[in-house]
Amino acid sequence: MDNISKIKKRNKKAIKQLIKENIEQMYRLIFLHTKYEEDAKRILTDTMYFIEENIYKLDDKQNIILWLYKITIINTNNFLEYVGMVDGNKSLDNYYCYGKINLYEAMDLLDIKYKNVVILKCYFDFSYEDIGQVLDLNTDTVKIYFRQSLKKIKASVGEYL
Repeated sequence: MDNISKIKKRNKKAIKQLIKENIEQMYRLIFLHTKYEEDAKRILTDTMYFIEENIYKLDDKQNIILWLYKITIINTNNFLEYVGMVDGNKSLDNYYCYGKINLYEAMDLLDIKYKNVVILKCYFDFSYEDIGQVLDLNTDTVKIYFRQSLKKIKASVGEYL
C-alpha cells in the first residue's frame, strides 16, 4: 500500500511522515510572508493540525504536496489579515539602506496575492500551472500577477537608482 492510500485511511504514521518530509519548506513559505519566527511557528503548528484533521478529505486526483502549500498559504494569509500585517500603504523607503535595496524586504511592497505568486515562483520554482492550482487561479492570471509584481518592484527600485 502506498503512502497516499495510507493517508486516505487516516494512517497517522503516514500523515506524520508526509508532514516531516515537507515541514521545512512549509516553514520557509510561512517565514517568507511573516518574517517573524514566533508567528511562523504558530502558523505552522495550526497548519499541521489542520492537515492532520483534513487530509483524508482529498480526492485521488488532487496533488497532496500542492494541497499542503495551498493550506499553508491560506493559513498564513488568514493570520496576516487577522493580526493586521497586510498593509496597502507601503513605501520602499523602509527597505533602502546604505545605498542598497533589500529585495527580500522589498517584496513586502506587494499585495498578498502578488506576493504569494512571487514566492512560489521565485523561491520554490513552481510552474505557473502549479501556482494556479495552489492559489485557485487561472494560469494566465498567475502569469499576469507575476509580471505585475516584477513591474511594481522594478518601478519602486528605479526610484532609488
